[in-house]
Amino acid sequence: MTDEQEMLFSLDEKADDAGTPPGFRLHRLELLNWGTFHQEVRTFRLDGSNSLLTGDIGSGKSTVVDAITTLLLPANRIEYNKAAGAQKKERTLMSYVRGFHKSTRSAGGEYSKPVALRGTGKLTVVLGVFHNAVLGKSITLAITLWATQEAGQPNRFYSLVEGEQSIAGDFANFGQDPAKLKKQLRAAGASLHETFDPYAAAFKRQFGISGNQAMELFHRTVSMKQVENITNFVRTNMLEEDDVEARIGNLIHHFDDLKKAHDAVLRAKDQIALLTPITEGAAQHTALSRDDEFARQQRDQLHPWFTDRKLQLSIEHQTELQNTGLRLQEDSGKLATEITQLRLDLAAVKEDIRGNGGGRLAAIEAEAARLGEESRSQRVRFEKYAEAAAELGLQAPADRVQFDANRARLADVEKDLAAAANEVQDTRTELTMTRTVLTGRASDIAAELTSLQARPNLLPRPQVELRRRLCDGTGIQESELPYAGELLRVRDGEAAWEGAAERTLRGFALSLLVPSEHYAAVSGWVDGNNLRGRLVYLKIGESYTPKPAEAGTLATKIAIKQGTPFRNFLLDELSSRFDYFCCDTLEDFRRRSKALTANGQLKGGRGRHEKDDRQELSDRRNYVLGWDNLDKISRFRAEQDEVQGQLSVVAGQLTRVNDSLGAIGRQNQQLGIIGAVSDFAELSWQLTARRIEELKAEKARLESTSDVLRELTAKEAELTGKLDRLQVRADDVQRRIGSNEGAAKDIVEAIEDCREVLHETPLTDDVGVLAAVARLAAAELAGKPLTYKNTGTVESAVRNGLTDSIDALSKQIARAAEKTVRLMAEFRNKYPNETTEIDAALESAVDFGKLLEQLVGNDLPRFEAHFKESLNQNTIHEVVAFNAFLDSRRQDIVNRIGEINLSLAGIEYNTGRHIQLEHQNSTDLDVRQFGLDLRACSEGTIGDDDQYSEQKYLQVARLIERFRGRDGYTTLDERWTAKVTDVRNWFTFSASEKWTETGEEFEHFTDSGGKSGGQKEKLAYTILAAALAFQFGLASGKGAGKNAGSGRSFRFVVIDEAFGRGSDESARYGLELFQRMKLQLLIVTPLQKIHVIEPFVSHVGFVANTNGDDSQLRNMTIQEYRDERARRAG
Repeated sequence: MTDEQEMLFSLDEKADDAGTPPGFRLHRLELLNWGTFHQEVRTFRLDGSNSLLTGDIGSGKSTVVDAITTLLLPANRIEYNKAAGAQKKERTLMSYVRGFHKSTRSAGGEYSKPVALRGTGKLTVVLGVFHNAVLGKSITLAITLWATQEAGQPNRFYSLVEGEQSIAGDFANFGQDPAKLKKQLRAAGASLHETFDPYAAAFKRQFGISGNQAMELFHRTVSMKQVENITNFVRTNMLEEDDVEARIGNLIHHFDDLKKAHDAVLRAKDQIALLTPITEGAAQHTALSRDDEFARQQRDQLHPWFTDRKLQLSIEHQTELQNTGLRLQEDSGKLATEITQLRLDLAAVKEDIRGNGGGRLAAIEAEAARLGEESRSQRVRFEKYAEAAAELGLQAPADRVQFDANRARLADVEKDLAAAANEVQDTRTELTMTRTVLTGRASDIAAELTSLQARPNLLPRPQVELRRRLCDGTGIQESELPYAGELLRVRDGEAAWEGAAERTLRGFALSLLVPSEHYAAVSGWVDGNNLRGRLVYLKIGESYTPKPAEAGTLATKIAIKQGTPFRNFLLDELSSRFDYFCCDTLEDFRRRSKALTANGQLKGGRGRHEKDDRQELSDRRNYVLGWDNLDKISRFRAEQDEVQGQLSVVAGQLTRVNDSLGAIGRQNQQLGIIGAVSDFAELSWQLTARRIEELKAEKARLESTSDVLRELTAKEAELTGKLDRLQVRADDVQRRIGSNEGAAKDIVEAIEDCREVLHETPLTDDVGVLAAVARLAAAELAGKPLTYKNTGTVESAVRNGLTDSIDALSKQIARAAEKTVRLMAEFRNKYPNETTEIDAALESAVDFGKLLEQLVGNDLPRFEAHFKESLNQNTIHEVVAFNAFLDSRRQDIVNRIGEINLSLAGIEYNTGRHIQLEHQNSTDLDVRQFGLDLRACSEGTIGDDDQYSEQKYLQVARLIERFRGRDGYTTLDERWTAKVTDVRNWFTFSASEKWTETGEEFEHFTDSGGKSGGQKEKLAYTILAAALAFQFGLASGKGAGKNAGSGRSFRFVVIDEAFGRGSDESARYGLELFQRMKLQLLIVTPLQKIHVIEPFVSHVGFVANTNGDDSQLRNMTIQEYRDERARRAG
């Protein structure tokens, strides 16, 4: 043998010169009430030697084996009677304690039931004495069991004592009370254990067993027949299972901290992403509101600005008119002087004409002048008559017949005009009343807007004014006397119920809340003053205990303003008074005793129903709940614009009606003109014109008879023409003077009007507004001059443009407000803890901005820094450490295989050959991918800059989430974790049969497939021997256990029926191998295989059970057994 081969047999205990068997060996096994070993103590004496346990099938051999395994292994790890081929759960610990030995049919014959030898309360004891001859030391192990119920698990306790005990001597004389037995055993020096683990730790220390797998291997030897798979056998029996759960737990713990840090970063980023559009929307709303306000200021200043410009232009024009008047007066004086001189010259010429036969001419001229004047008067009357006739639908009279016909129709025309005048006047009266109503509404809206802009609530102005008077009279702060509506609003997400809630709660919302300390002052002032309106106020008590509002009621849809001292009172009122169920269907509405529909139908007690549609349910101008009135302001402004538009329409209609009345008045005047002409002669200017022509002819004849007269007449005509022309000029100057004076008078009135307007609505001091108005006016004029005449037209055009802009801005403001408030509500719903004191209202924009500023400037950088530190300093370091640990365990396995191979080298498998175990890296995809993933998590981390790495986090997260168990994949991930973190699974194992001298390989195999039965058993015994040597620490040198040299080792092995089923040659090989290893064997086999086993055993235990309910155990030496056999054969 080589030195390595000697190693297995160079046992520390072999140094005993007397050949004393080494290690702890089973000397005696005692059974009381175990299975069919009933009532009396049965003892099996082995005396530390190889022993045979035999008997007929069903006699109780496996029962004895199960007793030994129950002493050395936890019951939950034992498959009782497995070696005999029993089905799982066929035998249990309870079946042994109760002594189930057969089954009988139930009374009804429906099922079978087991028959027990013992009832509950009867004690069962299994006791084993192990002795170490080298150390001269004995250890007694015992388990005491008893059943307290028909089924389930029996009660038990374990005992260990240094020294020998027996059931008869140490487990008797205590009655049936386990507590007394425990006391008795403790008095004898035994250590007692209620559970198996501390008991096992105690006997492992005594026996020098260092690992957990040693006893598992002990259990496997009981029924092992062959090594079907070398990899599984090596993993299970030769390599220790690592406790990685704590390390995985640390990884998960550190990752949980990392995930919290990462979640904080993601949460902060998500909040920033949500808050950014909120602040931008609020800023946009502010900017739009500012633009809207500026536009309204411009519109408000349009009339003062254009009036001021008209005033300046009018004053300039007044100066022009004054200068023009002076020039015209001067021209008029000059013309008057010239006309006076011409008249003197004309009088002299006329005198000369009369002296030269001009008397008749003078008479003709006088008559012609008179007739000419008469003709002109007749023509003017005719033209007026004809114009009046045309306007009244009559014909201009060409003769007396037509004139008489017109006079006959005058009465009917007068009647028709009177009827038309009455109708138009009625229309004017209606329009005037409409204008009065609209003007009053416009004034009310303006006052309401002024009031709303000065406060945040939605209350009607009279209520606010009444409270102001009350507070002025009592000295109480307005904030101490809120209306209920100022503290309530419909919750976000309940918009469908807003109209119905407003209508139902309106009366309560307009109730003034008066704390007890102000009750006396308020009630006194109210009683002593004319309120000029209606006031409801509620006295608020000291404390209220509101009941929770029932789900689905109106009360649950109402939010209360944060921080109000009236919260409990409001909750109490809402839950008790407004517990109307909000019903989506009429069927539900009809079932409830108190109910409300979204359309505002209310159902109260005693069958009372109400629906008040006097005001539109969705008209937000009537809403009174809440503390954000921007929407209400916007709607009042829209109404203001609408009323202004209606006023403009009514003004136009009144203008047209007034024009109609004026036309009717003119027609009445025309009727008077026609009625004033009583004779057709007053209109017949044609006859007068013919007479004038006749006189002109006569004058011409007279003038042609005298040359002097002709010259004088020509001179007269010349002077007359010149005088006429000057008179025309003088008349024109006088007309212009009159017109100028009229214009001067008008301009004075216009100036006064302008000054009156500016006094009532003066120009603002805001130069920015005035400059903006000036730019709008210039844009409208497009290079044309502004005059005092066109200011009204330009103002109207600019006003229309501004109104359109304001309408557009109002819509943009409403959209921006709606979007921003919706985003605020979404943020509050997602992050309620951060917004407990912040409402989803535009006045909270500053608070949302502060949140964003805190996140961007402080929280996110801090969270990111913490995340980077946690990632690089904690989690990654833990991953690196875990990877290093698994790598070290991998190397341990490589070293362990080397140590096992030292043991195998000392076992001659075939002549000149031995077995060696070989390891290869596993090809399992899960295992290989896990290794790659683990290295990816840890590579490039140590020594790197401290930087944020989302990719690294995601790598770690994927790994940790599988360790933790993903939702829906928990079982799968548990199996995966158990597989990939068990380093034993990183390898596969095979066996190589090598020539001992050269080390060359003779044969390589991964299992015993293809081998004969004997070869399979031989391979099993060989690998089993190496495993036992390793696990029990039997080898010296590197392969020895930590107790090597202390004399402590465990040498007892049970092989149940293995030798009975194999070939004689393989059985003999195994027995020789275990004998060389100085192991104590208890071989359990049927009688037919004893001839092979007999040479290797010293004691025989013969089990018999004649009747099936009382197993007997007979002890004999092998020689006694041979003698007995010989006697029976003879």
